Amino acid sequence: MTFRGSLQDIRLFVAAYEERSFTAAAARQNTTQSGVSHHMRQLETLLGVQLFVRDKLGVTATPAADEFYVRSVEILRRTDDAANRVAQYAKGYQGRFTVGIIPAVTRRLSAPTLLRFAEAHPHVRVRLVESVSRLPQMILSEDIDFAIGALTAGVAGVRERVLMTGPECIISRAPTGGDASIVAPLPKGNVNLIWPTLTDERHAAIKASLEANGVLLESELEVRSAFAALDLVSRSDWRMAVPCLSIDPIADKGAFTVSPLRQPAVSFPLVLLEPATRALAPEAEAFVEVLTQVAREANDGWMELFEAADVL
Repeated sequence: MTFRGSLQDIRLFVAAYEERSFTAAAARQNTTQSGVSHHMRQLETLLGVQLFVRDKLGVTATPAADEFYVRSVEILRRTDDAANRVAQYAKGYQGRFTVGIIPAVTRRLSAPTLLRFAEAHPHVRVRLVESVSRLPQMILSEDIDFAIGALTAGVAGVRERVLMTGPECIISRAPTGGDASIVAPLPKGNVNLIWPTLTDERHAAIKASLEANGVLLESELEVRSAFAALDLVSRSDWRMAVPCLSIDPIADKGAFTVSPLRQPAVSFPLVLLEPATRALAPEAEAFVEVLTQVAREANDGWMELFEAADVL
C-alpha cells in the first residue's frame, strides 16, 4: 500500500506510543489532545488497522502499533539526518546544541572537551546542563538534545551508545605529608563508603568486587552531589565509589588516592544518550567525538599509572 500520511502523523504517533497518553503526547508536541486524537484516528483509517485501545486511564498500543513504531522511529531519524546534512551546505558548523552531562564526567572531562571543541568549531554555541537521573526525560521533553552519562534501565524513545569504558575506583583521602603516589591498593577491612546515584546492576557489581577483595562496608551513605561527596572524602575517612575518569591524577594528587576495582574488575561505561527519533546534528556528533577522545586519553593515563603501581 502507498502511505498517504504526513511526517506530523508519524511524530504524533511516536509521541503517543512512548507516552501511552494522548494528553502527554500533546504536551510533548505542543499541540492539543483533540488534535492528537484526530491524527491517530486518521492514521488508523489510512493504515486500515487499530493502533491504540482507548480507555479512561490512557491508551494501550496494539501489536500493529508495536510494528509501526519500529519503522516510524527509523523514518524520523533518517529524515532528521537528511535535513541536518543538507543544512550544512548553507551554514557550516555554526549551530547550537544543549548537552546534559553527569557530574562524574563534568568534573574531569568537560573542560578539556569544551576547550578542544571551541578551538575546532568556534562558532558553535554549546549549552551544558548537569544532571544525574533525569537525563532521559530531559531528552524526551527536548530540554536537551543529547546526554553523556552511564547506562540506564532503558527508556522508550532514548537510544544508548557506549562510547568507551574505564575502571570503577574507590577514592580515599590522601595521607598527609610526603609525596605519596595517587594510586594505592584497595583498603582492607571495614570502610565507610559513599555511593553516588547508581543503577542496581552497577551497585551490585561494585559491592561484589569489594567483598571479593576483603573490603567490608561498615557504614554506607548515598550522596547525589559529586562535589559534596568529594569534599566529604577530602575531610574524613569516608571513601567513595566513582569512575576513575572523574579524578585528575595531576590536579588531585595530594588530595585523594585512587584504587581500581580489580579481580573481579568493574568497568564504568561512558554512554551517549540520544533521541531515538532524531539524528544528532553534525556539530553535536563532533562534540561527542571530541569528548570520547578526551575520555580515552584520560583512561590511558590511568591505565599506565595502575600498571606502574602494580595494582591491576
